[in-house]
Amino acid sequence: MAQSPQSAPAVAHRALDPDTLLLFSATLQNLTLSEGLGAYGNPEDPLLPAGELTRLLEADIDVLPGEGRIVGRLGQARRPVLMDLNGGILRAGGREQPLAPGDAAITPTEIYVRASVLGVLLDTRLEVASDELALRLHPREKFPVQARLERAGARPGAGPTAFQDETLRIEQPYAAFTPPGIDVVLEAGVGQGRRDSTFRYDLRLAGDLLWSNAQAYLASDEDGRATSARLLLQRRSAEGAMLGPLHAREINLGDVYAPAMSMGPRTIAGRGFAVSTAPIEQASVFNSIDLRGELPPGFDVELYVNDVLRASTNQAINGRYEFLDLPLSPGLNVVRVVTYGPRGERIEEVQVINVGAALLRRGEAQLAFGVVDQNQPLFRLRDSGVPVIGDPRLFAGDGLRAVATLNYGLTDLVSLAAGAARVPQPAGGGLGVFSLGARTSLFGLATQIDSGWDSGGGRGASLGAAGQFGDVAAVLRHAEYRGGFVDENNLGIDARFQLRRRSELTLDSSVDLRGRIIPVSLRAIRNTYAGGSYDFLAATRASTGLGQVLLSTGLEYERRALRPAATSETLKGYVSASTFRNYRWQIRTSFDYDILPDFKARFFSLVVDRRLSDAWALRFGLGQPLDRANDWNVTVSSIYGASFGDLALTGEYDNTRSDWRVAAQWSFGLGYDPDRGRYEVLRPGPGTGGSVLFNAFLDENGDGVRQSGEAATANVGLNGGLAREAVTGADGRAMVTGLGAGPSAYMDVNLERLENAAVSTPPTRLHLRPRPGSVTRVDFPLQPTGGVMVKVELLRDDGQRVGLASVRLQLVREGGRAVDGVTEFDGSAMFDSVPKGAWRLRLDPLQAEKLRMRLVEEPAIVIRGDGDFAPDVTVQVRFEPATKDSATARAGGG
Repeated sequence: MAQSPQSAPAVAHRALDPDTLLLFSATLQNLTLSEGLGAYGNPEDPLLPAGELTRLLEADIDVLPGEGRIVGRLGQARRPVLMDLNGGILRAGGREQPLAPGDAAITPTEIYVRASVLGVLLDTRLEVASDELALRLHPREKFPVQARLERAGARPGAGPTAFQDETLRIEQPYAAFTPPGIDVVLEAGVGQGRRDSTFRYDLRLAGDLLWSNAQAYLASDEDGRATSARLLLQRRSAEGAMLGPLHAREINLGDVYAPAMSMGPRTIAGRGFAVSTAPIEQASVFNSIDLRGELPPGFDVELYVNDVLRASTNQAINGRYEFLDLPLSPGLNVVRVVTYGPRGERIEEVQVINVGAALLRRGEAQLAFGVVDQNQPLFRLRDSGVPVIGDPRLFAGDGLRAVATLNYGLTDLVSLAAGAARVPQPAGGGLGVFSLGARTSLFGLATQIDSGWDSGGGRGASLGAAGQFGDVAAVLRHAEYRGGFVDENNLGIDARFQLRRRSELTLDSSVDLRGRIIPVSLRAIRNTYAGGSYDFLAATRASTGLGQVLLSTGLEYERRALRPAATSETLKGYVSASTFRNYRWQIRTSFDYDILPDFKARFFSLVVDRRLSDAWALRFGLGQPLDRANDWNVTVSSIYGASFGDLALTGEYDNTRSDWRVAAQWSFGLGYDPDRGRYEVLRPGPGTGGSVLFNAFLDENGDGVRQSGEAATANVGLNGGLAREAVTGADGRAMVTGLGAGPSAYMDVNLERLENAAVSTPPTRLHLRPRPGSVTRVDFPLQPTGGVMVKVELLRDDGQRVGLASVRLQLVREGGRAVDGVTEFDGSAMFDSVPKGAWRLRLDPLQAEKLRMRLVEEPAIVIRGDGDFAPDVTVQVRFEPATKDSATARAGGG
């Protein structure tokens, strides 16, 4: 278990030896991917560039050198894969295997993985023919590039020259004000039943304000009346560069969540502010987490933790989904939130959370503080009368809630935790709640001890232990309560009774079922109340890929012995399946059933999305209560995606009430174009995530800035937003939305459509830090290129000229990047794809100084930029005799 983000890597990664560079041809069955895939090391099992190869395969995999991780999903069953170099593990096909030293190498922009290991990660047999320098991929299932090219009948061709091994990092600093991005959903319908006609809207706005990010939400009911709203002003710094010595990482103002304590208060929404200095990706193994995010109308969301389906919902709370009280396992936890849209969209957000004993380095401190008016939004437009935060016997409907927590590293092996809070009470007034605890590691187990007390005489204590036992990750926690102490973190308790003790056990492992590895999760909870009442809950879940289908199943057992009522038992189960058939059919189905007290089938659902083209999709949905055969409902939709948004026509029929409804929906975004100074109607996304304004142009003078006379470049593709690919128009511009609001986003530039391939470009891999509503401008200069052949000769004493090998040369110009070359055995060096302009040829200064070598003449070379070669250039070198001082120094140095 890692104790901090700065923990040392578990595997020592080898450095790349440039002398072992090998250029492989890479083929995928009969498809040529690359004629020059750079690899290093042993030719029999070389280190291959994982990022470059997965991009060629168009696989849904992110290679993150800065984090030392490779994460993603493979195939039509969307099987998860993970390689964590810091943790030294590889997870693929439900199996986990350790990484050996030398299995990977990291550069600032790429992760190189040994071919034998990369084959396991990609579920592909990699055939390395060292004598031919050929890499042949034999996949067990089609990659997306194969499916796309089969539909298009195309083959990838050679493109322009780019810095393939680099990433173009683009920063977007906070601004005092930026015009907000807006997402709008308008829906009007007619039908028979409770309402003859309906109209509703859903608005999301975001942009920079006061050097922070402002996010707003407004929604109506089916009568068009505004019912809910929220406003948040947020600023984040992954480096902790806010509030001076506090090193705050996140500041929130408006509709926020107060922080939680280890015993007592949990996270509660309200109007107020909150500050935290803790890394977002780090958590304690004994604390459950809450996940929330935007959920537009018509979208469904599923939550996977360590490859196991934990929960799903299509119900929004104030425009957001909520997954509460999620237990995590010791070590790395891969949390995937998969959102399904009405047009067949599948958006996956991956968060890797490092869970340990919450140990800090000696002297390190982490602070969280928040003050909110509990359960009260900034703008209450209409009172629904439904409690949002919990049972009204435990939670007040409003009132001042203030929470402060502090974690401090006493030593590298012992950390202290303290907390204090004011919690409003249902009867009025406030209750003081306090906690004190310690975290350490005993006998290889993460250990946590906490105590809590309140100003009303209540008290509690808990002890937890977590660790790895073979293939099983286990977390055990037991708590005792007296005097009516309320621990809000205990979700699911019966508020009618006073809780005396609670025991929780979480187990995560993988089961080998005849060669099929199945991730399994088990959680058991027992609550004991005053007077002898108790309840017991046990749930187990498992997920695995079966052919091209991702199959998930689970059982949940509950026993309730709450006096004086009779004891009751229930046992429920579910089975769900999903597939992305041929990357065009997206099918999801689920089946719920009861075993106790009586065996019966409860519910069946089916959702089928068929993408007919990049613009047009169909959806069919069926819901059937199996214990009430006549209460079925069906939904049919046709969705057309245009540049100005998504247009959907939906028909619904509910046989329960024999009513029907037909609705038309327009979902679109309004993105501000800073160049043109006006808003443009776009696809949805500008109000909930970042956007990119991409500007491609022909950089004639090589300064990287578009001048008035420099032509735009059309047909440059950009992949990474909600749309499959955006392409620059005649003006060289493209606006891309839907980059999300995560800490990082990656986009790829596609140059295959360019008519003139004789250009040099910046790196085609873009690394951004998007914010909701932000518009990041990306200038992408393409420089016309040409080439020149240079020959270096040495004039011998006998007057004969001979070619000189291994001479390092440079083409240089003022303010430009040097172009390097090395002469071959005959003294020739070919400079290809050199940007247009006037250059000067020189020797590499370090080599020239070391060998006392100089050119007789440094010629000027003009590259025309039309793709052709300039006239050949021949130069002569001379070696200067060693001076007396240098000779003496070398002799003295041995």
